[in-house]
Amino acid sequence: GGLLLVGGGLVATGYWVDRQTGGAGMEVLAQTQARAQRTADLNTRYPFQPPAAGKVLKLDEARLETYLAVREATLPAYQVLEKESLEYVKTHGKELDRGSRRALLQASSASMRMVGKAQTVLLQNLEAQRMSPLEFHRLTAVVYPPPQAVPDAGTPAVSVASDPANIALLEEQLAALTPQLEDPKVTEAERLQLEQRRAGLRKYITQLELSSGKDVKDANAALLKKHAARIAKVANPTFDELLSKPLAAGTAGLPTP
Repeated sequence: GGLLLVGGGLVATGYWVDRQTGGAGMEVLAQTQARAQRTADLNTRYPFQPPAAGKVLKLDEARLETYLAVREATLPAYQVLEKESLEYVKTHGKELDRGSRRALLQASSASMRMVGKAQTVLLQNLEAQRMSPLEFHRLTAVVYPPPQAVPDAGTPAVSVASDPANIALLEEQLAALTPQLEDPKVTEAERLQLEQRRAGLRKYITQLELSSGKDVKDANAALLKKHAARIAKVANPTFDELLSKPLAAGTAGLPTP
C-alpha cells in the first residue's frame, strides 16, 4: 500500500518529470519499486528472527562469513558507483551550481539509477548466499556499530544497573569481602553475614551480566577479533548508508512524495 501511494504521487507529475529527465524518470521509479519488491521477497524466503528488544544479537561464525562474502562481492559495484558519481559531478557541475530545476531533476534521476545498479548487485549477492536484507542490516549493526552520540552539556547521564561501570563497582565490593573473611578476629556471626553478603553479590552480578548480554558481547568480540582483518577490508559507512540501510527499511531507496 505504501508503495502504491508513493507511486501514485509520482505518477501524477510523472510525465512532466519524465520529459525533464530525458525519459528516464518513470523507468527509474519502476526499477526502484522492483527492488523494493525483491527486498520483501528475500525477507520472506530467508526469514531472520532478530533478538528481543534490548537483547544483543549473538553472532554465528558461519553467518558472519556469509555476511562478509556478500560485502566482498558487492564492493566492486559500490566502487563503480563512486566513480560514476564523480564523473557525473565533473560533467554537470556547472549546471548543478546554477540550481536549475531541470539539472537537479536529472541529477536526482542519475543518482537513483547509479545507486540502483549497486543495490541490484547487493540483492543478487544476498540471494546467492541465501541471506535476507534484514539479516544483512542487523549483522551490519553488530559488525560496524554506529558511533555513540555525545550527550549534550548539562544533561545528566542516565545509568542503569547493568552498565559495565556499575558491575565493576559491585565486583570491587565482592573482592573487598575476601580479606574480611580471612581475618581471624571475625566472629562466627560476622563471618556468616559476610558469606551471605558475598553469595548475594555473586548472584546479583551474574544476573546483571546476563541482562546486559555480557556473555554474548564477549563471544561476539572474540569472533570479531578473529575476523578483524577481513572486516576492516570491507568497512565503508557510505556503502551501508546508500545500499544496505534503504533495503532494511524495505523501500530500496524509494522516494517519498
